[in-house]
Amino acid sequence: PNPDVAEATRMVEDYYAAIDAGDYERAFSYWGDSGRSSGQSYLQFVAGFAETAEVAEAAGDAGRVEGAAGSRYIQIPVVVTATTKAGREQRYQGTYTLRRAVVDGATPEQRRWHLHDAELRELR
Repeated sequence: PNPDVAEATRMVEDYYAAIDAGDYERAFSYWGDSGRSSGQSYLQFVAGFAETAEVAEAAGDAGRVEGAAGSRYIQIPVVVTATTKAGREQRYQGTYTLRRAVVDGATPEQRRWHLHDAELRELR
């Protein structure tokens, strides 16, 4: 197995483990560009989980690692099950795109996988 794929998949799993543990600071840090890739401020990010009691994620088979201009990208399909504080279960399906830098001079932080984009939709 490709260690890049395993590392990227583990990062998505760790992201949801952090959310489930209520460690939103750690979860937000998985987003690239100091969290800005999430499209939200840290406070908006945290507020999005205000009614979440627990969350579980199952990653599917990752796509191929793709290269582009000093970066690598990979897509990880997921199914997410969230339970609200009121006990309602919500299920989401979609894909996370992860990015990491591979250019000379990139910092260790830039070289690790980051969440770059997400497309999730609620399953009804």
